[in-house]
Amino acid sequence: MSAASRLLARTATVGLLLFVVVCLWWRVGGGEWQRVETPSMGRQAPVGSLLWVAPVDGDDLRVGDFITFRPPGAPTTYSHLVTEVAADGTLATQGVISGPDPWSLSPDDVVGRVEATWRGVGWLVAAAPVLLVGGLLVAGARRLVRRDSRLPLTLVLGSLVASVAITVYQPFIGAQQLGFVADEQGGADATYVGTGLLPIRLESGDGTAEVVLTSGEVGGVHVQDADQEGAVSVSLSPAVPLWWWIPLVGACFVPAAAAGLRSRRESRGRASAAGCHRRPRASCP
Repeated sequence: MSAASRLLARTATVGLLLFVVVCLWWRVGGGEWQRVETPSMGRQAPVGSLLWVAPVDGDDLRVGDFITFRPPGAPTTYSHLVTEVAADGTLATQGVISGPDPWSLSPDDVVGRVEATWRGVGWLVAAAPVLLVGGLLVAGARRLVRRDSRLPLTLVLGSLVASVAITVYQPFIGAQQLGFVADEQGGADATYVGTGLLPIRLESGDGTAEVVLTSGEVGGVHVQDADQEGAVSVSLSPAVPLWWWIPLVGACFVPAAAAGLRSRRESRGRASAAGCHRRPRASCP
């Protein structure tokens, strides 16, 4: 292993240890994490975000605070904005795009206040079981093959594990319908919110209107004409910008480039060793 590789490995190890320490400190202090699974908070906390929730005293809550809570009599956890703090300490809340909530909260219903929002990390947390089991299987498979076969085996099995996680959780492309209202002319207004990591294109079935939505963004199109069966339709497709494809395509060649570079280094090492054997021992390094 080269000096640069050792330095990179040590830096990554130190960074990982520091992150573990921060997580332990957060948990010991009463903090917890919540994964966003619904689009009610729009772009402030899109689906797939990871929320860092810290305990908070009811007297410290203010209008505009982003809090996590459990409504009275419900086991489900929500994360919405505080819109009103009554004189008796009860709270009114609402989501950014879902509107006012039907309940009134007491301070005891509040889990904590959201201190940080990590977009997209919630998808990684959801896929952690698949990635962890897959990583262990890859590590075990590496021990069963020769050293020169470990890199290609890791690339193939690692890609397979990542593909399984992406197929199961579908983090990149997604949208949720918020409304589909027909009009008197036989058309309809369709409203969606983006729920994936990548932008998505919302296009009317007749091709007359389209809009591109990012994660947590709300948008809609008007479908003017129905088809022959009297139905109106909307199509959803990825809207990946052209400049995205450059790093994506380049990343596909990284494993091959790394394998080629490693092969060249090994060939040079063998050639150097062979030349050393042919020269007098005193001239060898």
